[in-house]
Amino acid sequence: MKSESTHTNVLGILLNGGQSRRMRTDKGMLSINGLTNVDRVHALLSRCQVTEVITSGQQANSIADLYPQGGPLSGILSVIVKKRPSAVMVVPIDMPLLTSGAINALINQGLAHQKACCYESYSLPVFIPVTDLLIDTITGEFESDRYQQDGKGPSFRYLMSKIGCHYLPAVDSQELINTNTPQEWDNAVKCLQQRT
Repeated sequence: MKSESTHTNVLGILLNGGQSRRMRTDKGMLSINGLTNVDRVHALLSRCQVTEVITSGQQANSIADLYPQGGPLSGILSVIVKKRPSAVMVVPIDMPLLTSGAINALINQGLAHQKACCYESYSLPVFIPVTDLLIDTITGEFESDRYQQDGKGPSFRYLMSKIGCHYLPAVDSQELINTNTPQEWDNAVKCLQQRT
């Protein structure tokens, strides 16, 4: 359900840029009941308090990373630079149990506190207001000598230490299960089927 908060131009970002090494197949193309993860998560985000949903990654109809292999913050920065939203709600491709309620809670609290918002002990999903500090912090890390030498992008922990974050307790930690291996995926799908 949409709400008045959409006037703040909260852009939904679907992160689909990982290499899926441990899964051994493209996570975005894994399916449940005939729907791929890309389609499922896109639909999920579309039901939340966002104005638009954009996919970050190398696939068709996605926004490619400005800094290849730079991790999720490269994908987020690339979408922000291209679309210029006032805030973003970032969801990974591999959380099949995530609900719109969990996403909207982050948006509502993030807007209320006017700062980044995620669940305790979890980097994703995350709501992030777009500010000059955010853009300068991420860009500065990718332009740094360290990144040029080791090719490793900045972490969410580092970013949140710079911009500040409001943490919510995870009401249902199952919703935040991240699936990186075939076994984790199978277990999550079974859990999802039990819920329906």
